[in-house]
Amino acid sequence: MNRGKKSILLVEDSTLTRFSLKKVLENDDYEVEEASSGEEALVKIREKLDPFDLVIVDIYLPGIDGLTTIEKIKKMPSYRYVPVMILTADTKLSTVKKAIETGVVEYVSKPFATKELLQRVEKLIGRNEKDPWEILEKVLRLETNRAKRGGTKYALLLAQRKSFGKASMSDIKRRLERRLREIDEVVAVDDNLVTLVLPLTGPEGTAVVIKKFQEWVTEKGWCFGAAVYPEDGEDGKELLKRARERLLKETV
Repeated sequence: MNRGKKSILLVEDSTLTRFSLKKVLENDDYEVEEASSGEEALVKIREKLDPFDLVIVDIYLPGIDGLTTIEKIKKMPSYRYVPVMILTADTKLSTVKKAIETGVVEYVSKPFATKELLQRVEKLIGRNEKDPWEILEKVLRLETNRAKRGGTKYALLLAQRKSFGKASMSDIKRRLERRLREIDEVVAVDDNLVTLVLPLTGPEGTAVVIKKFQEWVTEKGWCFGAAVYPEDGEDGKELLKRARERLLKETV
């Protein structure tokens, strides 16, 4: 793990919930480790040299339940002051009170809103300073690992406007995120360059996205450079180099 990042242990038995939560937190630049049970969480905590900055636990877990897991965590001297947040669909006062007695300092009700979750995490452990290139590098690294394991493709698309437009890049990023798939990632690098990471996408799919991009972002004067894993490179750095070369050809 990067020592400069805030680290979170996510303890949740639902694979779907765990995946979506992990993605939300990683997109906000936190380091996230997963555990699907209380037993697995305790093992990961004991194996980690430095304590996690935050532990998020679902109350209802197979085997050791969430509250018992928290009690065991809080008995460890190094976790005495580490904040614990619970996820629960049970918001009865008695349940919340019992959770507080075990050492919980925050809870989020299921189903939860992404914005609310991130606000509560930030309140407990703060935010990481984000460098957009570091974020892109991390996204590419994660996607390369997934593609290698699954034997799949993914595409990196760079989109650059030749001059400053009326729309801010953050607004353009939001427009793209509303229209792209949930699994796609959008990273705004600067005021003129935005990057898209498109899982399960080859050259034909990338061409479709480029065409759609120009429909979604009505400003004229965009140039594109794309690269596809594994044809254009074996890792994110190689893909970025190839995409930049193609973007440069478009801009001259």
